[in-house]
Amino acid sequence: MEITLEKIELVKDRTGVTYAEAKEALEETNGSVVDAIIAIEETVNAGKRERGFGEKGKALFGSLKDVVKKGNVARIQVKREDEIILNVPINAGIVGIVIAPLASIVAVVAAFGFKCVIEVIKTDGTIIDVSDTVTDTVSTAIEKGSDVAEKMKDKGSELYDMGRKKADEYSDKIKDTDLYDKAKDAAGDLKDKADDFKEKAKDAAEDLKEKADDLKDKAEDAADDLKEKADDIKGKAKKSAKKKAEKAEDAAEEAEEKAEEAAEDQE
Repeated sequence: MEITLEKIELVKDRTGVTYAEAKEALEETNGSVVDAIIAIEETVNAGKRERGFGEKGKALFGSLKDVVKKGNVARIQVKREDEIILNVPINAGIVGIVIAPLASIVAVVAAFGFKCVIEVIKTDGTIIDVSDTVTDTVSTAIEKGSDVAEKMKDKGSELYDMGRKKADEYSDKIKDTDLYDKAKDAAGDLKDKADDFKEKAKDAAEDLKEKADDLKDKAEDAADDLKEKADDIKGKAKKSAKKKAEKAEDAAEEAEEKAEEAAEDQE
């Protein structure tokens, strides 16, 4: 099956691995997203998931894994500026299965530059802050990095030239991969879809405006029609009232004449 950017992102988002690791897993499973996720989770469950995190990620991943293995963990939450940005429930009875979400937690924390508070909430309500683990491990790594840097510096320009050459080769390999092209094509597709959606939204808005104008015209026509009917009823009522008044007047005159005739007969 074809390995697309969408598949790579699905595997990456689900497992918290890097793009390269997600692509590698898909290649090993012939493009099957489900099989790739399962393969990564099996790797995680075997305790091999450390690539791609760096020193900070490895430290956090190891700390979370150790705490979860001890049991009695209800959930793990990540806070940034006192706001909970991630809350992951943990099934303490299935330790092997919950390791995979730990990679996702590390990925989220890494996305915020590890400037987060990571809390492990135990079933008895106890809160364990594992944020310091990252800081302590990174400090140690920095010290080790300084020592290594001094040693590397002593080796002279030969090692520098070799490193520069390797970097150039790696850069060329990155440029030659089709992942960049796929990402570029995907971005173009997204832009086209956005433009298409914009046009559809614009057409829909114009259609709604036309319908609203049509309804307005119909409402005005209905109002005019009602006004005409009201005027017609009013006119008919006036005519009817006038006829009744005339009849009443005739009846009164007739009664008056009869009264006069009756009076003359009596005389």
